[in-house]
Amino acid sequence: MEKGKLQQTPIKLLIVDDSPLFRQMINVILQKYPHLAVAGLVENGEKAMRLVVEKKPDVILLDLEMPHIDGFTFLRWLMAYYPTSVLVVSARSDGYTVFRALELGACDFYGKPEPNGTLLEQPEALISKIETLSKIPKESLSKKYSKLTRSKKRVEVSLQPPKQREGLSRLLAIGASTGGPPALVEIISNLSEDLPIPVVISQHMPPGFTKSFAERLNKLSRLQVSEVGGGEPLEAGRVYIAPGGYHLLFEKIGSRIHTCLKAKGETDRYAPSVDLMMISAAEFFKDGVYGVVLTGMGDDGKIGLKKVKETGGITLAESEETAVVFGMPREAIQAGVVDQVLPLHKIAAEITRHYRRFPK
Repeated sequence: MEKGKLQQTPIKLLIVDDSPLFRQMINVILQKYPHLAVAGLVENGEKAMRLVVEKKPDVILLDLEMPHIDGFTFLRWLMAYYPTSVLVVSARSDGYTVFRALELGACDFYGKPEPNGTLLEQPEALISKIETLSKIPKESLSKKYSKLTRSKKRVEVSLQPPKQREGLSRLLAIGASTGGPPALVEIISNLSEDLPIPVVISQHMPPGFTKSFAERLNKLSRLQVSEVGGGEPLEAGRVYIAPGGYHLLFEKIGSRIHTCLKAKGETDRYAPSVDLMMISAAEFFKDGVYGVVLTGMGDDGKIGLKKVKETGGITLAESEETAVVFGMPREAIQAGVVDQVLPLHKIAAEITRHYRRFPK
């Protein structure tokens, strides 16, 4: 060991999946990384519980559909007694179950590759997620997300949409990454159905999951939520979610502003990009943009919020108190482009208060 350098403690991992082939494949991949240590490979939640108590892993890679004790039962037990960062590894067809798991306390998810997938050759995305989740403080992994859709006080203020003579002039734009789905459920489910503006969302998510997320959020919200198909005219009281693999932009057709999708480029780090969405929003809505950046790793959203401020809009970031990963909000705050910092449970009420100021 070189002088002045401390030996890095390996990240202890527990793999819980009922597929022997997948457990073997993951194990082969992880063995190539000295800073990762596999503490156990088990096929169901019952065996996983025993290893959690014995090995105290830093990150758990969890399948959801398993015999005996499934992933959901395991998650409820884990977050109640041994809060640990969980990365759900699931097939893309299981989108609904993935988002339910995130509401029960899982931090992030990774789409399980097809049998002929490229995970063995390109594991970088998986390794990056593991490294990020290992840094989340255990004290922040409480049951705060397990009851997002139950026993929540709804925003009781009724909002009447202002009359628009030349189309909508205001827009709520929200960006999020790791920890974002349950945070978005918390906000969107607490907004009134007569919200006088459209809401656009860019959540870092791979193709195949955003449609399931939009459908689930639509069931939990009083607003109409849908995945963007491209070309829709923006309407008040509706929520538009950018599809995975595409950037959500805007264009003006006649007197109305419509959605516009741009496919991910080879050099794009995130798709959808929060920055690109907010920059485009600021160009068309000027000082009518309310930009919000929630939990997530990296700095996506910082440049977008800067553009929103430059055009006279309002900016808000989730506080460290509730953010699962404080990366994106912290970067925007440190750049000086955030007007207000609030914990997650206060953001919906603040948005409601903001739009009450405008004439009916």
